[in-house]
Amino acid sequence: MLSFDQIKDMIRAAIKGQLGNDYVYIVELYADSVVYEVETAGTEQYFKRSYAIVDGAVQLGDAAQVQKRVDYIPLQAAARLLAAVGSPEDADYGFVWRTQVVEYGPGKDGRINWPKEPLVAALHLYDGAKVFVLNESQHHAAPKPFGKSVREIVGWLKNPVDTGTGIEADLYILKSARWLRDALVDSHERGCPNLFGLSHDVSAKAKTVMVAGRKMKEPVTITAVEVDVVHTPTNNGKFIRMAAAAAAESEDDVNREQLLAALKKARPNLDTDNMTDEALLQALTAAVIENAGGDAANEKLTAAVVEGLKKIMTPGEPPAELLELRQMRAAMLLDRELTASKLPEIAAAKLRRRFEGQEFTVETLQAAIKEEKEMIDHLTGSGAVRGTGEARVVRDSAEKLQAACDKLFGVAVDGTLADIAPFRSLRAAYVEITGDTEVRGYLAPEQVERMQAAFGSATFSYVLGNTLYRRLVMDYKEIGDYGVSLLVGGNIRNARDFRTLESVRIGYYGDLPDVNPEVADYADLGVLSDEEVSYALNQKGGIITINRKMIINDDMRAVQKIISRLPRAARRTLAKRCWNKLVGNATYKGDNKAMFHEDHGNLGTAALSTTALAAAKLAFSKQVEPGSNERLDLRPRTLVLPSELWATGKKINRTQGEPGSPNFGNAFYQYFGANDENIFECPFMTDATDWMLLGDPNECEILELAFLNGQQEPEMFVADNPGVGQMFLADQIQYKIRHEYETEIVDFRNAYKAVVAG
Repeated sequence: MLSFDQIKDMIRAAIKGQLGNDYVYIVELYADSVVYEVETAGTEQYFKRSYAIVDGAVQLGDAAQVQKRVDYIPLQAAARLLAAVGSPEDADYGFVWRTQVVEYGPGKDGRINWPKEPLVAALHLYDGAKVFVLNESQHHAAPKPFGKSVREIVGWLKNPVDTGTGIEADLYILKSARWLRDALVDSHERGCPNLFGLSHDVSAKAKTVMVAGRKMKEPVTITAVEVDVVHTPTNNGKFIRMAAAAAAESEDDVNREQLLAALKKARPNLDTDNMTDEALLQALTAAVIENAGGDAANEKLTAAVVEGLKKIMTPGEPPAELLELRQMRAAMLLDRELTASKLPEIAAAKLRRRFEGQEFTVETLQAAIKEEKEMIDHLTGSGAVRGTGEARVVRDSAEKLQAACDKLFGVAVDGTLADIAPFRSLRAAYVEITGDTEVRGYLAPEQVERMQAAFGSATFSYVLGNTLYRRLVMDYKEIGDYGVSLLVGGNIRNARDFRTLESVRIGYYGDLPDVNPEVADYADLGVLSDEEVSYALNQKGGIITINRKMIINDDMRAVQKIISRLPRAARRTLAKRCWNKLVGNATYKGDNKAMFHEDHGNLGTAALSTTALAAAKLAFSKQVEPGSNERLDLRPRTLVLPSELWATGKKINRTQGEPGSPNFGNAFYQYFGANDENIFECPFMTDATDWMLLGDPNECEILELAFLNGQQEPEMFVADNPGVGQMFLADQIQYKIRHEYETEIVDFRNAYKAVVAG
């Protein structure tokens, strides 16, 4: 069914197409006719014509020119009057919204983690927190000493609560920010509720933590809260629903007390004592017309509006126009609430048939939606009975089936599912989920019905895929990183697409010159030099296969071996991509020279010894700032060796005297840690005599590593999409493994390599 706004847009487009006039404004829209305004040569004219929508197309009747004041103002003024005498919620339609301010957990931008505890402790600060709308430049501008401008305030928060997964609050929009109210109402009623979001800005004591292998800031104690309306929230801040929404017209008859209250509000100095009903209607009508920009002294107009109001307020059958208006609003309300409910399509269609063409309150509809959700939860909960020829109890919850499969492969599950027993075997999991007791690879119609009822549209392929992916990620995080952190540190970047990324090395200023303001102005320090490095993401991936024979033979060992090998392969591939930049002496794109180069002052030729290490350490300290040529005074931290030099490196680090010489002292005794913790045996160095020194990459960058959308772990997908009822294609289930990233040299000064001949 088309919404009110969709019908309105279709009719406007049809009229514009027929007239060839871009300026067509729909003034009033009824069930079978429309009143619109057309501007021609600077003159506004009004027309009324019938319409019908047949097979999704608009059919227009003949146009008749009308006078604005006589033909349709009575109904418009009546609607405004009824809104004025309605409840306070009517006047605030769309100015109050229930919102999720923040969702607990790491932000999508990879910068900040929002744990539950400090946010809940600061819950009182969210009550009354100011809400702003800033432009792009203001978002990126440095903080101002007196905060954001009051001109950017659009509202405030009220009634904050902890929902367990985040913080929700009511957002009250200022009447001066009506544009925001209009945009929110429009986007929600037309089916795009996520067009706007919320991002909150806190003042807090913070600490640095590691979350999913990434360094993030995390608030410890929050002291102030502000909220911004944005288009791309990082922590799922969103507008959930309109918190105060009521139809413009009242469901009840309008009484004299309501009219008096409305008149006193519009004309506070008017004496209403002993005023007759007729005089009361005329006075209030004149006030409404005048407030709408009309001529309150026009007796003919006032009389027409009063007559229309009498018909509306007379007990009995409401006028057809009012019924049409109410039905249109009900249809809009039905569309909005069902879209926001996210009910399954069949359940939403059931409620639509129940309420379509009727008048109802938002509370009645929301209660019906809640009842439908509770029914669905009950039917899909544990212990439901399925089947037509037999009565047996099965686990119908997708969450529980997934948990049982996860436990079979040793994947940790949520604490609420701790009592779920794991499947006994791979074959038992397959039979339980699909009902295919003979492992034929396809299902009979009654088995398809059962499987769909038990697990929605998913199949065994997806259940097993979810489990294997979770095991893959778990093992990936536990496997060592092959020394990648020694090269990258915290220099990990989030790439949003495959377009070229740019990383710029900015130069430094020299010493600040002496200044005597009485003699001369401050000198311009000049423009900093820079070197630009660009690169694009690379894709890695492949296919793994689980075949039907493994299921029949219940070969858990084979499946576990397959999935256990993947994390190691993914880690090694990523590490090799990074280390090959140094092992292969790749080009530094800032000056198009090899990373280790005489001109870079970081290339040696001496075999590993204390003397060679001393020369390398001196080379580190002599590296200079680009632009100022002042020494950076860098220090090497990690000794990187091939396996062939491992013993030599440990002897140098653990011998107090000079190895192989009279005992005059060893300057590098325990320099690389008391337990050799800063000696790294690199599996990718194949030359038996070469060696390297690395500094701290968080002090001076070496490599930059970028992941697509911040996805640091590999991803897994079902490669073939089997149809419903078919578990395998060619007796196989194939899963696609994908890992998207790239690394590039961003500075050469914090690394040294000795390339030793033969």
